[in-house]
Amino acid sequence: MNTRASDPQHASPIGEIAARLGWLCGLITILLTAGCATYGPERQGEKVYRDVLFASPGGHKLRMDLYVPKTAKPAPVVLWIFGGGWRFGSKGYHVNVRDLTSVGIAVASIQYRLSQAAVYPAQLEDCRAAAQWLRTNGAQYGIDASRMGASGESAGGQLAALLAAAEGKSRIRAVCALYPATDIIDLGRLYAKPGKLSLIDKLLGGPIEEKLDLAADASPIDHVSPSLPPFLIIHGDRDRVVPLQQSERLFFALADVGVESQFMVVSDKGHWFRLNNEQFAEVSLFFQIHLRR
Repeated sequence: MNTRASDPQHASPIGEIAARLGWLCGLITILLTAGCATYGPERQGEKVYRDVLFASPGGHKLRMDLYVPKTAKPAPVVLWIFGGGWRFGSKGYHVNVRDLTSVGIAVASIQYRLSQAAVYPAQLEDCRAAAQWLRTNGAQYGIDASRMGASGESAGGQLAALLAAAEGKSRIRAVCALYPATDIIDLGRLYAKPGKLSLIDKLLGGPIEEKLDLAADASPIDHVSPSLPPFLIIHGDRDRVVPLQQSERLFFALADVGVESQFMVVSDKGHWFRLNNEQFAEVSLFFQIHLRR
């Protein structure tokens, strides 16, 4: 369903920023304490391949976990990109699309270089390397990488959108972005603090005002074109880390250039939530439609 979010209530700028920083600190705590947890064991009717090496840029070994349904023919695949401010997180934690194997779609949950190891665009380069590895090697794991989608949450949603822009809709057939960062300049300015680098500054390798060109390149909103595949965007209406307007602007920009797009605003949810059964059913249907032959 396509939904336009209602206008947010105005709040004190200082109070709003403090609230966002509180949510961000909570997010980082969650990632630090649970970021390495895996999302369950192998299930009946699927095969799991963990820690598959797909690239080693600069000696950084990057691996992916493959969740592959046991189907008669190679399965389409969704490349999952975790979030965590480009600085925290793991391919094994909070794989929100993990259950796609139940409808015959494989999931490739990938690692990428975090900002303490390399600045942007290294993260996008790693996502593209993972996509290319799947095209070259996916068949031996029961994957048909000619039918590939991308999904991710928060920073991962930003990277999924950028991956689609870089690869085009012939290679990435659909994108599901959960509470994505879409305008890095606006978000970077929101979190800018004199004398201290924010997570976005660390991604870019310096203060936002010194990295505006790079920030624009890292902003999905600046890559909207008719060459993009269909999008499903999901965002909580109480998000105090990545404002709802970040997704709303992307949705309308996609619509303006004729890209098929859906926007789900989830009531009473902040940043970083698991999909419930109804929401997952929407995601599942979205990928089933766009990754079919």
